[in-house]
Amino acid sequence: MPTLPIIRPTLPSLDQFIDLIRPSWEAGTVTNGIMVKALESEACRQTGARHAVAMSSCTSGLILVPRALNLPSGGEVIVPSFTFTATAQALLWNGLVPVFCDSLPGTCTLDPVDVERNLSERTVAICAVSIYGLPPDIGPLLEIGRKKGIPVYFDSAQGLGATYHGQPLGQFGACEVFSLSPTKVVTAVEGGVVTTNDAAFADRLRSMRDYGRDLVQGEDMLDLGLSARMSELHAAVGLWSLRQSYEWTKSRMARIDIYRQRLSMLPGCSVQEFPDDRSTSGNYFVLFISPEARLSRDEVHKALADVGIQTKRYFFPPLHEQAVFRRFPFRVSQDLVHTQQASQQGLALPLYSHMTWEQLDCVCSAVEKLLK
Repeated sequence: MPTLPIIRPTLPSLDQFIDLIRPSWEAGTVTNGIMVKALESEACRQTGARHAVAMSSCTSGLILVPRALNLPSGGEVIVPSFTFTATAQALLWNGLVPVFCDSLPGTCTLDPVDVERNLSERTVAICAVSIYGLPPDIGPLLEIGRKKGIPVYFDSAQGLGATYHGQPLGQFGACEVFSLSPTKVVTAVEGGVVTTNDAAFADRLRSMRDYGRDLVQGEDMLDLGLSARMSELHAAVGLWSLRQSYEWTKSRMARIDIYRQRLSMLPGCSVQEFPDDRSTSGNYFVLFISPEARLSRDEVHKALADVGIQTKRYFFPPLHEQAVFRRFPFRVSQDLVHTQQASQQGLALPLYSHMTWEQLDCVCSAVEKLLK
C-alpha cells in the first residue's frame, strides 16, 4: 500500500452512516426507497435540472442513455479519445460506432472544430466529457448538434459541482451523467445520477434501470433494461456527500491552487487551463511533464511510487489506442496531436477533500526535488 494514495473518499463515520440508513432499514426498503428519492431531489436542487435518476453506477447510466435516446445501432457517436474508457465502451454495448476526436490544448476538453470536421451522414449524437472536473465548451457543441439535428449529451462523471457560464452542470444538452464512485468529489461509494429536463426521458430511464419494467402496472417489461437500481445504503452515503459538495469543492480548489503555485513553473511543466467562462469541480489535479523536463512523466511516476506517493498516468493510453476498441468498428480523427500529448505527459497527483496541508507539502516537495 502506498503511504499517500492518489485518492481517498471522504465518508461519513460509521455511526453517521447507521443513522442515515436506519429509516430505510427499519422500513425494509433497501432499493429505490426514501433515500434514493431524497438523493434525486437534492441532485435536482444543486444542478438546476428538472429530473434526476439515480443509477447503480455512472457506467450504467452511460449504457442506458443511448438506448433511451433511440440512437440507431450502427450510428456514429462523436466522443473524445482523451477520456475514461466507459465513455466509449457504453457505445459499444449499444452497437454504436465511436468516432474519436481530438482535445483542445490547455483545457484537454473536446475540440468543437474537430467535432464539426468529423460529422458524417452516419453521425447520430455527440457525447462530450468533463475532464478532471472541467466542463467542455458546451455552447459550440450544442450549436453543432442543433445544426445537425442530433442530440448532444454529456459524460459529466467528474463534473458534479462545476459550472459553465455561471450555471451548474446538470442542465445542459439531452442529459448529463454523473459518477458517485469513490474517486469523485461526491461519492455514494458506488453510484451515478443522470440529470435531464425531459420528463418522458427521465421516466424511460427509471423504467430501464429496473429491467425495463412498466412503472404503472409493474408486471410487464416495456423496454430493454438493466438491473441498475441504486440501493438505499449507497443513496444514504451519496445524499450525505452531496450535501457537503460545496465545501468539498472549495477544499479541493484550495489544494489545487497550492499545487499550481508550486509546480506549474517547474521547468518543462504545465497545468490544465481554467477558462473564465467555467469552473471545475476539482476532481483531479494533473501535472503535465513535457520532454523538456528534467525527468520524463514515466520516470516521475516511478520515482514517486518508490517513496510511497501514488500517482496515475491519466488518461493513458487514449481510447483509440486501447485494445478493447480494436475488436469493434470505430473511426479516428485525422489529427489527435493534442490527445497524444496530454496522454503522454499527464500525471495525476494525490488529491482529496480532507487531504492535510502536510500531505500536500510532502507531494509538492517530492515533485520539486525531482524536477527542479
